[in-house]
Amino acid sequence: MLGLVLLGCSQKPELDIALHESAAMPSPRASAACFVVDDKAYVFAGRDSNGTYLNDLWCYDPAKDEWTNAGASPMRGRVNATACVKDDKVYLGLGFNGRHGQDTSYLKDWWEYVPATKQWTQLADYPNEYTDKATCFVGEKELYVGYGFCWNYRRDLFRYDIATNRWDSVDVEVSFHGYPTRSFGGTGCTCQKRHFMGTGYFRHSLDWWAEFDGQHWTKRTSVPGRARTLAASAATSQYIYVTAGIHYGGITTDGEVLKDIQRYDPATDRWTYVAVLPKGLLNHNCFAIGKRVYIGLGENEDWNINDKLYWFEE
Repeated sequence: MLGLVLLGCSQKPELDIALHESAAMPSPRASAACFVVDDKAYVFAGRDSNGTYLNDLWCYDPAKDEWTNAGASPMRGRVNATACVKDDKVYLGLGFNGRHGQDTSYLKDWWEYVPATKQWTQLADYPNEYTDKATCFVGEKELYVGYGFCWNYRRDLFRYDIATNRWDSVDVEVSFHGYPTRSFGGTGCTCQKRHFMGTGYFRHSLDWWAEFDGQHWTKRTSVPGRARTLAASAATSQYIYVTAGIHYGGITTDGEVLKDIQRYDPATDRWTYVAVLPKGLLNHNCFAIGKRVYIGLGENEDWNINDKLYWFEE
């Protein structure tokens, strides 16, 4: 295992934003997926401190500052699943369970979950095995899923049509220099009906940030601070927040766990360093409910599973 060094925050945040702590999660985990429906957050799957792959669902109610066990899913346990929400329905699946290098370890199943009725419906499988930590964007009538990992790094991106339950490959145009780069462990989300993604790892940690319009990528201002992978992001109505992660300078270097929170404004293509977490995190979760942003779970710098959830008001 590579050694880790907690990155000190020598730079002072540009905004004076106070962090608060929420109720600890009773079943803490890392590498989980999360989503928000009806002003409640859900955390799905991941792995616990024993390395067990989980398939259950937990609900966090911010009004009560309370966690509730929402029960097991019909899905196989996994890490690095993908989840997104459209019209109060959740679309989730993919991820990893097994040994690296085995095709069957990269899970292709795709499901619909309705929190109001607790109904699960299995949908058409994802078209290939590049499913470890894929990113999802939410469109008007479709979802875009891609940039997952399997054996190697790829730029695969697929369009999922919700009405027809069909996947189609997107012939994405990239730049002459191959931008955006193929990578693993990036993060992204949809804000103001615009899709953004960046960071990740390919031979070393990356700081790229780009916008996807359904066909083309456009380079945007790179994420400031240390380049990172295994970060987490969330969008409010106005901003995107990219949080923490780990910096690797290359395959022979030790990692540096980050604890900064960076805010991206799509309207101005500008980043602002807004706050510092009490501890560095990776493989963690980030979600927004209204103007409140939550960051937590995952692992800290000594690989211990973190049960804490921090929040701040925008």
